[in-house]
Amino acid sequence: MSAAFKRFYSQSMDFRTSLLSETNKIPHIDDFNHREIATLILADISSEHGHAVHLLAKEGCNISASSLLRLQFESLIRAQWIYWVAKDDIVERFYKPLTQQNASQAEKRIPTINVILKDLDDAAREGIVPERAVAMMREFKELTMKPANSYVHTGMHAFSRKKDGFPEPLIIQILQNSNGLEALNAMLLATVVNSADMIQKVLALQYLYIDSLPMHIPQIMEKFYNMRYQ
Repeated sequence: MSAAFKRFYSQSMDFRTSLLSETNKIPHIDDFNHREIATLILADISSEHGHAVHLLAKEGCNISASSLLRLQFESLIRAQWIYWVAKDDIVERFYKPLTQQNASQAEKRIPTINVILKDLDDAAREGIVPERAVAMMREFKELTMKPANSYVHTGMHAFSRKKDGFPEPLIIQILQNSNGLEALNAMLLATVVNSADMIQKVLALQYLYIDSLPMHIPQIMEKFYNMRYQ
């Protein structure tokens, strides 16, 4: 682990800690309705995945960290869909006792990621969902999901990275992408609790820790390794 990576990792964890210090101010979960509680729970799952991405990367488990990025994304986009789009009966299915039958019926009512994105797009056009949030989730899917799926299913990306080594700038990019999802997660939580103050603080943290958020590899090479990407 190089000095450049250690500096980035420390900064990245500071960013996450700062975000969590804001989102941990959310009132007790019992004060919310079922839709809001379901959103908070799914968002918390997404945040847990993001935390695990960082812990795995620190230990050099980069393929596992890259795989979890997909889970972090899917948890967050489901949280967004549940909060803004899902029908009441779908929300209520989550609150039934955990049996094989109930779990199967609930999962059948959750659409694919592509359908969820279309639903969110439609809701954005109606002014229900922030357009910027949907655009960023779509961009994230288009740029990262194919490699992430390859890691999850032990495809060529996973094989090649294990055989040839995992470039350090690439794992920095994975962590930055994870942080981008965490920032969107925090914005969703601020929306759920209707806190303009939390939204402003989350936005301010993104400006303060801009280097912890998504970059392209050439930017990463120049910023953290002081070299041009050839």
